[in-house]
Amino acid sequence: MGKEPRIRPVGGGGERPQVALKVEPKAQEKGGRAEGAGRSSGRLSTCILGLDERMAGGIPKGFVTLVAGPVGSMKSSLCFAIAQRASNEGAKALYLTLEQDSKSLLAHMEALGLGAEGGQGPKVVDFSGVRDDIAKAAEGGGLHEALGALLERYKKEQGCDVVVLDSLDALLSVAETASPRKDLFHLFRRLKGLGSTVLLISEMEHGASRFGRTGVEEFLSDGIIHLRTRELETPGLTSVRRYVGIVKMRQTAHDTDYHPFLFTKDGFELVLD
Repeated sequence: MGKEPRIRPVGGGGERPQVALKVEPKAQEKGGRAEGAGRSSGRLSTCILGLDERMAGGIPKGFVTLVAGPVGSMKSSLCFAIAQRASNEGAKALYLTLEQDSKSLLAHMEALGLGAEGGQGPKVVDFSGVRDDIAKAAEGGGLHEALGALLERYKKEQGCDVVVLDSLDALLSVAETASPRKDLFHLFRRLKGLGSTVLLISEMEHGASRFGRTGVEEFLSDGIIHLRTRELETPGLTSVRRYVGIVKMRQTAHDTDYHPFLFTKDGFELVLD
């Protein structure tokens, strides 16, 4: 790989050898470093310091957004941070996981410093217990009905202003259907009807051009946040650098560049080249 420019964290961050730091004003609360002067009450913070300002204040509330990327790009961690911050600000957040059980997910987030403070945080629901029900519903052509009814029940009983589905690929793997594109169309329509801000985690192969398994997800979604990785080779060392780009965000004038980002003990932040 070719040599990349030196980088500067937008908000400072920890010490990095031979990197010129440019410190800018930043939020002080844990999990809140992405909040800037451009934040709007009608938008949800991306929790990446420096990114909200490049997309009119964040993700519009009520949108269904794909968070797509390969393994290791921190999709789940970022979505959990977004849900955690929303909870800290008084919203009801729901994190639905089909990838791992709730206990291991929470342990992983705690190890990253993204755990809830004072017991306040997103409600994590392990979907493994309803996998069979989802699969049966899919066989009968009612995937969107089953999942939609389940989410509507959660919303009525507990509230869910923010919903994370981890992941859309796992859902489609469990719910093998004869017409996945048609089912996704109905599923997205049902999700938008919730009135919640929905983050759908989508797995991508390295170098893939599609942001979803079937190719229709990117058209049906209101927004696409793309996380990607790149190996950087220097003498005696190969490291992985992460990037984030806003591919699509309706009703939003947004930056179209891909920016490197860091995850430190203080959270996520863009870096400037």
